[in-house]
Amino acid sequence: MSRGFNVPSGEANAASAVVRCFMEEFGFSKHGILVYVTKGIPPAMGLGSSGATSAGTAYAISKLLELELGPADLLRLASCGEKHVAGTAHYDNIAASLFGGVVVIDVVKLQVHRYVPSNKFYITIIVPRLPKLTGIKKTEYARLLLPKKVGLTTHVMQTSSLAKLLYALFTNDLELLGEAISTDFIAEPYRLKMIPYYRELKKLALDEGALGFNICGAGPSVFSIYKSRDDAMSVGRDLQGFLSKHEIESHLIVTQVSEKGVELSGGVG
Repeated sequence: MSRGFNVPSGEANAASAVVRCFMEEFGFSKHGILVYVTKGIPPAMGLGSSGATSAGTAYAISKLLELELGPADLLRLASCGEKHVAGTAHYDNIAASLFGGVVVIDVVKLQVHRYVPSNKFYITIIVPRLPKLTGIKKTEYARLLLPKKVGLTTHVMQTSSLAKLLYALFTNDLELLGEAISTDFIAEPYRLKMIPYYRELKKLALDEGALGFNICGAGPSVFSIYKSRDDAMSVGRDLQGFLSKHEIESHLIVTQVSEKGVELSGGVG
């Protein structure tokens, strides 16, 4: 069941996959659980919709079964949903949905390091409506666009950009954060072809005062960051206007980094 956005069958199956992992691991296989998913995140747009479904399902089932799970186990079980949707158990979107803030994941030890920036900034997200991406396994498609191998020089430049991003977060340097966000040597050059007028959108946003601009996850949504909500809204509307002139409908979201992760709402539990 959904409100706001339809839940694709793949995401509904992601919730079922998480339930199956719980049932098998904790010996509840003879029981049946019916899961209703209420979505506020548009699916297949690079915003972590399937990750949110997987995280919410894992958290709800852990509460329902009264399991005292640590972060690593909760993350591992939630990843069953992402594995079902994307073919691999990646943890980035799941961890952000489960724990909130900015998360860094040790994929070897399956540990989550969480940080909430003290310098608040605003994030503008443009969600374009692209019929050509409807009905395909978009995350899988976006991964196929990436190079199979990365050269040493590219690896060094990307690592430097990532280090700059983390330093900017920890020192509350928003200008440097924006510069780091805008610099990507691996995903952006290959995935931008999936997004009409991507270069024009990025130039427009940066020219109008955006601190940084890049692709949301696997796309096709794009995001930019700002010091004030007014700037975020103003530039966001201009980006929408640009797309509208080229006959592309879009949805505008202005938000901030959440300090909270998943939690029980009223009437649940």
